[in-house]
Amino acid sequence: MRQTLLLIAAVALVGCGKKTTPAEPEANAEPKVAAEKQEPPKVEPQKQVPPKVEANKPEPPKTEPKPEAKIPTNAFVNTLGMPFVPVPGTEVAFCIWETRVKDYAAYAAASSGVDGEWNSVSFTQANTHPVVNVSWEDANAFCAWLTKKELAEGKIKAGQKYRLPTDAEWSVAVGLGKEVGDTPEAKDGGIKDVYPWGKEWPPPKGAGNYNLEQNSDKFEKTSPVGSFEVKLNGLYDLSGNAWEFCEDWSDPEEKQFRVMRGASWDNFSPGGLLLSYRYWNTPDSRYITFGFRCVLVGGSGG
Repeated sequence: MRQTLLLIAAVALVGCGKKTTPAEPEANAEPKVAAEKQEPPKVEPQKQVPPKVEANKPEPPKTEPKPEAKIPTNAFVNTLGMPFVPVPGTEVAFCIWETRVKDYAAYAAASSGVDGEWNSVSFTQANTHPVVNVSWEDANAFCAWLTKKELAEGKIKAGQKYRLPTDAEWSVAVGLGKEVGDTPEAKDGGIKDVYPWGKEWPPPKGAGNYNLEQNSDKFEKTSPVGSFEVKLNGLYDLSGNAWEFCEDWSDPEEKQFRVMRGASWDNFSPGGLLLSYRYWNTPDSRYITFGFRCVLVGGSGG
């Protein structure tokens, strides 16, 4: 009888120690993109708050992957190693890739008062990934700093400067045809069924860095610049990886939102990946999908 009671007690203790497995969280999904957007213009519904970083905790070193992009022989390469090539139909030279973490880090190290959110994203980035979590204002400050730096060093000459591309220049760079509308907002989504890879849907393997739902690439978040096949005019990542701020207001009369082009690593819907699609947000907005590309006014350097 005593042995029977001990056996029952042992079984009861084993049962009390059993744990249930919590349900897996849903994978990140892109905010749905309506075929016809409603007013007011879209603003990122939720802004990620970067995790707090201990003041004296050293940051682990970032490993830099082997670069895959080839720099064209006609490129002007500036002091940060950013290559620029002329784009026919514009009066500027485009950087062949998006501004990298290493480029922005040089600016942050040489400048005071730079917001640190770019270095506090919630996922790992190497030096050759596009810098994200930056605003339109941050991007313009970077361009102004780079212009001043390279004028002083004689790398570029008087009359030349770095800035963001205009919405119209960006459209030329990706080879869009004539667009109807007087403002970026009016042109938004106007050319249907034209994607960076052609007219078919979904995107083929290797088309760019998009949301993993599309199964077109291996990268969960950002990827090293130049990881995919070069597109028109020798430029990389004109679609995917990071949204690229443009110089323009979405509506020049309202002057409330700045334009972004090219989609990001988190986009997956047909409407959001159109070459003619515009996204916009306030000049001070930062998010983990927002980045930028520079252009050089006045052609190659001095």
